[in-house]
Amino acid sequence: MKQKLNKFIKSVVKLPGVLGKNLVFILILYIYVSRGFLKWLSKRKLLKWVPLFGLGVKFLNWLLTKIEGKNTGKVSKEYLIELAFRNMATKRNRTVVTIGGMALGVGAIVFLVSVGYGLERMVISKVTKLNELRMADITPGQVGSLEMNDEMREKILLIEGVEDVIPVISMVSKVKYNGSVLDVMAMGIEENYVKATVPKFLLGEGSFKDRDVDFGYTSEGQKVLGASSLGDLEANKIEEVVSFRPKEKMVPIWSSCETKSNKIGYIVDSGEEVSGERQWGERYYSAVDEDLEQNFNNENQQYSTWIMVIAPIWVEGVKGSMIPKLDAFGQQIHEKGCVMEKDILIIKKSEDEVGLVAGQVLGINSDEATTSAEEATLSAETVAAEVATTSANVRVVKDESGQEWVEYIQEGGDVEETKEITFEGVPAAEAYISSGILKLLGMSKAEEAVGKILSVSYIITDGTVAGVSGRVQSVESDFTIKGVVDDPNSNYYFFHLADAKRLGIRNYSQMMVVSKDKESLAEIRKTIESMGFKTGSAADTVAQIESIFGNLRLLLGLLGTIALAVASLGMFNTMTVSLLERTREVGVMKSIGMLSDEVKELFLAESLIMGIGGGTFGVLMGFLTGKILSLVLTSISVFKGQGAMDVSYIPWFFVAFIIGVSFVVGILTGWYPSKRARQISALNALRYE
Repeated sequence: MKQKLNKFIKSVVKLPGVLGKNLVFILILYIYVSRGFLKWLSKRKLLKWVPLFGLGVKFLNWLLTKIEGKNTGKVSKEYLIELAFRNMATKRNRTVVTIGGMALGVGAIVFLVSVGYGLERMVISKVTKLNELRMADITPGQVGSLEMNDEMREKILLIEGVEDVIPVISMVSKVKYNGSVLDVMAMGIEENYVKATVPKFLLGEGSFKDRDVDFGYTSEGQKVLGASSLGDLEANKIEEVVSFRPKEKMVPIWSSCETKSNKIGYIVDSGEEVSGERQWGERYYSAVDEDLEQNFNNENQQYSTWIMVIAPIWVEGVKGSMIPKLDAFGQQIHEKGCVMEKDILIIKKSEDEVGLVAGQVLGINSDEATTSAEEATLSAETVAAEVATTSANVRVVKDESGQEWVEYIQEGGDVEETKEITFEGVPAAEAYISSGILKLLGMSKAEEAVGKILSVSYIITDGTVAGVSGRVQSVESDFTIKGVVDDPNSNYYFFHLADAKRLGIRNYSQMMVVSKDKESLAEIRKTIESMGFKTGSAADTVAQIESIFGNLRLLLGLLGTIALAVASLGMFNTMTVSLLERTREVGVMKSIGMLSDEVKELFLAESLIMGIGGGTFGVLMGFLTGKILSLVLTSISVFKGQGAMDVSYIPWFFVAFIIGVSFVVGILTGWYPSKRARQISALNALRYE
């Protein structure tokens, strides 16, 4: 037992050397065959004048000499290969059948697996482009306080491996043309979006150039939007204390009286009054701006009134729910911040003014509020008129006892006014429409669309524009069609991102992160998701497709392996019969001085030639069969008006794997016969009949 174990260990130790020698043999075999092919070509009458063939033969002779090294008295591998070919030529039919069987087995594997690879490539090419494997979409996560703006974009750009962060603002727009009105998705983009996604343009390719890319976050842009620095808040005080309630169920609160500051969270209507101090702050958009107090600084910058307050803070939870913002001890946090006056209902102003009694406004039937109309109280109609200065969504109702009440209509109520906002400055007003819109516009060709004028108004999502809530849309503006994107199955158009910023939109609908290479994308996505965002990428789809087709290729490969196993048995049978037929020949070779190891190498050489030859021809056979299938399918596809179909693809590493398998099969099928040939006694071999 110990001797067998030592023998096994020695065999394992020698294994790398044996494999190395056989790999050298494969290299010599391919060089030998290539040299023979060049010699054959150089003897053709039409090719005799080509000097490259002669030079190629000389180079291969030199290469064989270098690989073989010095002659140590043993038979060279080149001579063994030549002798093996001569022996195989004496039984030509049997050799052809054996190599052909091996080629059929390998060809079956190559064909089936190449079809699997080809179908995978075809499906992936339909669902994604090569660049998209380096890109991921960033969308808001469950943390409602996170905003996708320029500041967040700069933070993501600092992540290692990030090449670019591309912002996108998506909005629904109403498009009017020739009396028809369409609801169409509009995507505000920059030039880097076009370069990254590479949409196919029918017309206008290369004409999309960035316009006003710095609008909204340079100092000039901030002045346009009314967001210049307000300086010390103490200098902006109006010295007026007011009591109020949120107009909506929740209203946003900022750390200072400007929307470019941090959004702390929300104030929630708890049914109780909140007191705060009026301040001048950033001008915000409102349908009733003319009714709110305004102020101008030395640069003729217009301000609006805000309320500075210390209040309990709430944040958004899952599915739009509101949860209190807690400290480390589980207590709700109270913070100092600013809310816009347009978002609140003023209950009572300064003590010097005749204010509204809270009981009347809130519908609380207190004794002080109902004693006498002369005791500094107002009728419900007066309350409604006062409240209407900050909101049109109020009405007067009476209960069963005849008591008048002021009712505020929440979002979705039956009284709601659509607000309109305008572009700040002059927009680029250029549209690059998808070809799917052409039919909706009554056009048959892309050439008809370029230069046409569309009347466009944008539907603004609630809360998208600072200082605007409820139903909002932009005023109608004329947009010129500058290009057509080849996408007949979708209805959308691209416009300049700066135009969306001119509407006061500062937060992006989504962002696209582009990594420097495919390998770093996964780590970048993990980092972004840890910040509270969601990410999605075409790489996820590709991974699923690769998993499905990986299993398919495995199944197809197993089916092809059955044919290879049958061919391997045929090779083993051929080598065993060859040994029995040439036993006397083995005795003669040994008697004239050939070593037993050289006899073994001769039989192993024949086995490797048939194995590698079958593998090489099998790869060619599988490749050609796949291309013939692709040609047939392409003919059918083109006849039906579709494009070409290439359902066959063989990666280089799979070719190397097949040659390696053929090498292993050659060794396994020839190992036993070559070992028997080595052990045969020369005297017994000469006596063999």
